[in-house]
Amino acid sequence: MQTLKLELVIMGAALFALGGYVAMQSAGATEPAIEPVAAFTARDFAAFDRNFEMAGTVCEVGLASQRLCLSPSPVEARLRFGEALEPDVPMLAAEFRVIVETDLKIETLRTLRFGQTLALVEADTRIVRDIMRLNATDFASSRPQQDTL
Repeated sequence: MQTLKLELVIMGAALFALGGYVAMQSAGATEPAIEPVAAFTARDFAAFDRNFEMAGTVCEVGLASQRLCLSPSPVEARLRFGEALEPDVPMLAAEFRVIVETDLKIETLRTLRFGQTLALVEADTRIVRDIMRLNATDFASSRPQQDTL
């Protein structure tokens, strides 16, 4: 009889835990799904820190909390909105820490980082679909292609 009481207590605790799990799952289902975007956003720009000190020097742009300072690259000047990346420019994805800090992009685009610039590039055609200069003073001036639209 003592064993039966212990088994009933264990079964009750398991059912309670299962009920809590089911309740949490159904509550989470009502949350809106995150919609991927096809361009950089003001939140993407704001995710980066500017003019912070790291290792005794001032970092122009980066992620201070991640201890990531972004240095300029000669490839940045070669990026052209609406044009394919040159064949000698590798399609290396931005660091995971950079991708996590920015909004989710649509599946066909890759977020690439060249120095202090982020680019959204079509994976199959290498066409540059968006550019964001992280060393700009504000979001509007960070997107040079807006002048050509």
